[in-house]
Amino acid sequence: ELGQRLYNIEGRTILFTRAGEIALRYAKRLSGLETELFQHMVDLTGLKRGRISLGTIDAASIYVLPEVFSRFRERFPGIEVKLEISSTMMLVQKMDSGQLDLVIGTIPEEAGDGYEIFPIYAEPLVVIAPPEHPLSAGGAVSAGSLSGYPFISFHEGSITRRIVERALAVKGVSPLIAMAIDSPEAIKHLVSSGLGLSALPERVVQGELRSGSLASIEVEGLRMERRLGLIIRSERYISATARAFLGVMDEVMEVGLPPRLLQREEGTRGPER
Repeated sequence: ELGQRLYNIEGRTILFTRAGEIALRYAKRLSGLETELFQHMVDLTGLKRGRISLGTIDAASIYVLPEVFSRFRERFPGIEVKLEISSTMMLVQKMDSGQLDLVIGTIPEEAGDGYEIFPIYAEPLVVIAPPEHPLSAGGAVSAGSLSGYPFISFHEGSITRRIVERALAVKGVSPLIAMAIDSPEAIKHLVSSGLGLSALPERVVQGELRSGSLASIEVEGLRMERRLGLIIRSERYISATARAFLGVMDEVMEVGLPPRLLQREEGTRGPER
């Protein structure tokens, strides 16, 4: 109607113009509002049925949340949990566009405006290697000893990768990234196969360290830690189903979330935001 071209087609690629990018941004916001409207209507029916769209990182879905999912299913069998597993930044983008209600992921070192973040727990990151690796012989090694060895890391842009790279940079080490993949389970297998070193959350590698399929390397003066947390949009309506899930999570994990985010009584609606 305004005569603005929204996109150009070059071969098999669609390239959005500036007007197209603006239109796409508003279309995503409208889609998010439609989802919120649906959630408002569902809330009027109580917690007998409904859906929650939850985004979480791979490690949290395997090692942290299963007990929460189990208890939530027992308490609210009619509510479907739609689970999206990806990197924290990708999940936050999907939450921004209204595709996800909540994100449980690695807390970014610098969070933008418009978000509320509630820490769940902190966990140390450990350097791992195959048991036969020269640095696995025992005893602490200098950070410089890691130089020259291939490193298997998360993809560029990963918060955990930035934490590791910054900690090593303080020690004057720039890891030689040989492979990048966003699955900690895949990283463990690649490291145990002798393809490189890596740094992963301690709880993710506990089983392999006990069995001897992986070894940890103690690096002098190197302390790495990542924090897992709940990330929500500040202005976003939190549905009754989402509050019910957060109530169960708070109960199981003793997070200490504010009461306005919780819904512990079935069929009782919390305050609207």
